[in-house]
Amino acid sequence: MLDTRFLTVNNRQIDLKLMLSTTDILSIIEERKAYTVKQLAKNLEIPVEQLEKILNRLSEHDLVEYNQKTSRVTLSPWLANIDQEIGNAKPAAGSFILPKNQEIKIQDITIGNFTEKDLELNIRLKAKTKEIAITTL
Repeated sequence: MLDTRFLTVNNRQIDLKLMLSTTDILSIIEERKAYTVKQLAKNLEIPVEQLEKILNRLSEHDLVEYNQKTSRVTLSPWLANIDQEIGNAKPAAGSFILPKNQEIKIQDITIGNFTEKDLELNIRLKAKTKEIAITTL
């Protein structure tokens, strides 16, 4: 969470109200695995009534499991395990020839071949790792 105690304008502390996104709320729930509504409301610094409305909507879309009787909130199992599911998926892979003294841009990375030979690049994109193998032709 952003610590607003250190935000000042003209040597006066300012009151900053942050707009929470769904991702913010889900990330906070994921950190502890389970919360009560009161604990989560305190952590998010929003009223319990407002949080209950949000949790009901998130529950309707199967993003959280919200038990109103016990006041317990957890991530839905499919969302809690999504990193593992992505990791088990077949990674995207490809290869291409990078001619000598040329560059190529892949997403936000520029790869340059400043050698006197054409190079073959083999790329594999996994959930958490990206691999590039470079060989000469």
